[in-house]
Amino acid sequence: MRKLQVLLALILVIAFVAACTNGAQPVAPEPEVEVEIPAEPEPADEVEDEEEDYYEEEEEEEESETEEVVFGQLPGTLPRNETLFYGGWQWGTPIGNNPFAINPNNGLVVAMAVSGGRVLVYETLFMYNMLTGDLHPLLATGQPEWNGDMSVLTVNFNPDAHFNNGTPVTAHDLVVTFDTMVYVGLGVGLEYAQFISEIVAIDDHTAEIHLNMDNFNPMRVLEFIARVYVLSADDIEARMEYHGGNIEAFRGDPWHEPIHSGPYTPIFLSSQMVVLERDDNYWGQADSMWGRLPAPRYIAHNIYGSNDALRASFAAGQIDVNQQFITNVWELWEDGLPISTFLDEPPFYIPGSMPSIWFNTTREGLDNRYVRQAIAFAIDYEQIIAAAMSGYSPTFAEAPRSIAMPLEGEQIFVDNDALAHLQWANQDIDRANALLDYHGIIDNSGNGIREWPPGNDLSFTLMCPMGWNDWEASLEIVAAAGAAIGINLTTNFVESVVWTESQQVGDFDIIMAAQAGTAISAPWNRAFHSLFVEDPNADRVFWAFHRMHNPEINELILRAGAETDVNVLREYYTEISRFILEEVPVVALMYRPILFHTVNESVWTGFPEYGDGTNIPPMNLAEAFGIAGLYNIHLVNP
Repeated sequence: MRKLQVLLALILVIAFVAACTNGAQPVAPEPEVEVEIPAEPEPADEVEDEEEDYYEEEEEEEESETEEVVFGQLPGTLPRNETLFYGGWQWGTPIGNNPFAINPNNGLVVAMAVSGGRVLVYETLFMYNMLTGDLHPLLATGQPEWNGDMSVLTVNFNPDAHFNNGTPVTAHDLVVTFDTMVYVGLGVGLEYAQFISEIVAIDDHTAEIHLNMDNFNPMRVLEFIARVYVLSADDIEARMEYHGGNIEAFRGDPWHEPIHSGPYTPIFLSSQMVVLERDDNYWGQADSMWGRLPAPRYIAHNIYGSNDALRASFAAGQIDVNQQFITNVWELWEDGLPISTFLDEPPFYIPGSMPSIWFNTTREGLDNRYVRQAIAFAIDYEQIIAAAMSGYSPTFAEAPRSIAMPLEGEQIFVDNDALAHLQWANQDIDRANALLDYHGIIDNSGNGIREWPPGNDLSFTLMCPMGWNDWEASLEIVAAAGAAIGINLTTNFVESVVWTESQQVGDFDIIMAAQAGTAISAPWNRAFHSLFVEDPNADRVFWAFHRMHNPEINELILRAGAETDVNVLREYYTEISRFILEEVPVVALMYRPILFHTVNESVWTGFPEYGDGTNIPPMNLAEAFGIAGLYNIHLVNP
C-alpha cells in the first residue's frame, strides 16, 4: 500500500498550463521470428435440463459457430511473433470504424475516453499522461499556448503529420471534425461545444480554439485537445456528400476503409475477431515524433463470450495485454505464469473511476429520494470490494465518498469533515429500514414488499453487461440488499450494445455504469457527467443517466468550471458532493482501477511498469500516452 500512496501523490490535476514533454525514448524492437498461434479455448456450453430442447440447442450452437464478418478479410495466419493480442476491450460484434456513430462498439478503434483518446487508428492533438500531468504532443508540436485572458488557446500542428492517404493533417481538419461533431449531435462534440465558441484555422499548421466566455472552462478545453480525434476533412465531406447530407445515414456509415493518421489500419472486423495492421508509411516514424514504427505488425483482439473464457486464453499466453477484471490476479503469477500488473503490490492497479448504480428517477418509486437512500444504505460495499473486486479498491471507510476520487489531486477540492454526517461507509440495514418506516414507505399488502406510492410494489431490475463478472457479482450483492429492506431487486445481464442503448434512452430501472474517470478536468468532468441534466425528457442522453434535473446544481457546476481559486472550488465541490449524498441519483459501488493493466510476457516483454523510469502510464499500450509502450516492447525469443 505504501507504493500506491507514493504513486498517487504523483497523480496531480493539471492546473491551466500543460507541462513540457519529457517522455522516455522508446527502445528499438528486437529481430522477430515466426511462431505458431495457439488455439483459442472454447467457452463452456450451457446444457439444458430438458431433453426436448436438444435439437433447438444444437441449432443455436451451429449458428453461433458461423462467423459474422463485418468488414475485410484476414491476411491468412497472423504470425505470433508479429502480433500483439489484446483482451477485454471488445465485447460483442463491432459495428464499424465510424467515430461519429452513436455506438460503433469497436474498442480498439474508436474510444474518446476522458483520460485520453485511444490512438491506434485515429489520433488526438496531444496525449495526456496521468502519471505526470504532462500533455505530450501527437498531431501537435510544442505545447498549447494561452493568450492573456485565457480566451484563446493556440495549437500548432506537426508539419510531418499526414493521413494514411498521404494528405497532411492540418488545422482545417480540426475545424471540420469539431463542426461535424456538433452538427450531427455526437455526444463528445456536444460536451465541448458548450465551452468552445469556435475553432479557427489561421493557416495549415495553426489553429485557435476560442473559448465561450459566457461558459468559461479552460480545463475542459485542455481536455478536448487530448481526447477528441482530428479526422480527415476530405473523408468527412465526401461521406456526408455520399449520404446526401442525411445525418442518420452518415452516422450509420460503417467507415470500412477510413482515412486516418494513426499507426494501425483496421483490416478485419467480425463477430469473433478485430484485426489492425501496421501502416509502414505511418508519419510517426519521423524524427519529430517517435522516430520509428511500433513493434507489432498486427494488433488483434479475439471476442470472447465471458470473462472466464478470456481469462483462460490469457493464462495460456494467447493474450498479451489484458484490460479485464481477473479475480485474485496474484494467483496467476503464484502459479508460475509470466503475468504481472503495473503495481506488484496490492491493490495492483491505480484507481481511476467509480462504477456506480444510476437510478432512473423518472420511474415511479425511484422518484422518491428516500427509496434511493434506503437502497444505498443497505448495500454491503465491503463485500463488493472484497468479493466482486478482489480488493482492487480502497473501501469507503478508507476513502469517504464524495465527487472526488481518492487521489491527492482531487481530494484537495472537497471538505470531508463538512460531509462526514452525510457519508456512509458500508451496509446499514437498520438505518435503511428506519428511514423507510419513518416516511411511510411500508408493506401494506403483507407480501413482504414495501410500496410507494401505496399500492405500487417497489420492484426494480438491476442491469449491466453480460459477461462482466465483477459487475454481475456486484449487482447480485446489491440485489441481496434489497431483500433485507423489503424492496424487490432482480438482476438482468444484457449484451453490451443493449446496455449502452438502455442507458442513453432511459430504458432501465437501475443501471450500473461508471462515473467519469480521472482526467485533466477532474473532478469537474465527473460532476458534469454525473449531474448536469439540461432536458430530463430528451430522447437520448450521453451522461447523467438518472435524468434528475436541478437548475441550481447545473449553475454550480458551470461556475466551478470557470473558477481558478482552489478555496472557492473546494466550496463548490463540497456542495456538489452534498447534493449527491442527500439526493443519491447515483451511488458509487467501488473505486475501480483506471484500467486493469495486466500483461503476459510469454511472447512480448518490455511492458511499462511502476518505477521502470519510462513514466509510461498503465493505459494498455493504446490509450493516451500509454501508446508509447508499443515502441518499447520486444520479443522474449527473437
